[in-house]
Amino acid sequence: MNLMCKITVIGAGNLGSCIAYEVADRGLAEEIVLIDIVRDLAEGNAADIGQSIAFKNNTNVYAGDYGDARGSDIIVVAAGKPRSPGMRSRLELLEVNGNIIKDIAHNLKSVGGEPIIITLTNPVDVMNYLMWKCSGLPRGKVMGSAGILDSARFRYVLSRRYSVPVLDVEAYIIGEHGDNQVPVFSKVKIRDRKMAFSVEEKNEITEALKKAASTVISKKGATVYAPANNTANMIEKILNNRRELCVCSAILEGEYGLKDLSIGVPVTVGRKGIEEILKWDLSEDEEGMLYLGAENIRKAIEIIL
Repeated sequence: MNLMCKITVIGAGNLGSCIAYEVADRGLAEEIVLIDIVRDLAEGNAADIGQSIAFKNNTNVYAGDYGDARGSDIIVVAAGKPRSPGMRSRLELLEVNGNIIKDIAHNLKSVGGEPIIITLTNPVDVMNYLMWKCSGLPRGKVMGSAGILDSARFRYVLSRRYSVPVLDVEAYIIGEHGDNQVPVFSKVKIRDRKMAFSVEEKNEITEALKKAASTVISKKGATVYAPANNTANMIEKILNNRRELCVCSAILEGEYGLKDLSIGVPVTVGRKGIEEILKWDLSEDEEGMLYLGAENIRKAIEIIL
C-alpha cells in the first residue's frame, strides 16, 4: 500500500528511526526523509531501513536537511532528550526540549507549505502547543502522539487483568500524557460488553497504568516500539482518509471548556489532519482529572513561553 506521499522524520535516534521503519515497512510513503543533527546517524538508519524493505516495496528512504523536507505531507518530530530512568516526570524535560522544538519550528517555517506535524517530544502536550504556536500552522495540522499510545497501554493492562485477548478490549485514555491521564472507564468494553468497575478496581488499574511506561524505561532505558508503532498507526489513519477515531494531543479552543492549550482528546483524522474534535460525555471524576491535567499543562506553557 504505497499512498504516494512524502514523510519527514526529524530526530533519527531510536524512536524516530523506528517510526520511519514502521512507515517504510507498511509501504505508507513513497519517500521518507530522516533529519538529525548527527548526520551519520540519519544516513546509517536510512540505509538500514532501505535495505530492510528491498524485497517488499520501493519506498525511497534517505537522510537530508530541512530543505529536503519541502513538500512533505506529514512531518514527525521525535527530536529531543527522552525521558530516562530516575526521572520523576516528563515535565523535567521542559526547558531543554522546549528550545529544540522552537528551533525545529523556526526551520520548518522556512520550508513552507502546510504539512501535518506529529509531535512526540516530551512533555508532548506542552511541546505540541509550542510547535503550533511557533510554526504558525492551523491547529488541525499539529497533533501530539500520546493518547493512542496511552490507550494501547490501557488495553494491554485490561487484557492481562481480565485474561482476555487484547484485541477483545476497547478502551481509551484522554487528557494529559502524564500522571493526570484520564482512563475513560465509562467507555470500556470487553468483547463488546460494557464494563462496570468498582472504585478499588479503578484505583488498581490506574496504578498499573502509571507504571506501564516507567517499568519499560527502568528495564531497557526508553520506550520505543510502543510509541513508534502507535505513531505509525496514526499516520496510517491519516493517510487512509476515512475520518477514523484517534486520541491525540490537540489544540483546544473551547472544546471541553478548555482553550489555548494542547491536551489528549478523541478526534477524527484524515488527509487534512484533525478534522473533528469529538465531545465525549465524561463522569464527574473523569472530567475532574481532565481539568487537573489541563491546569498542569497550562502552568508548564506559562513557564516555557
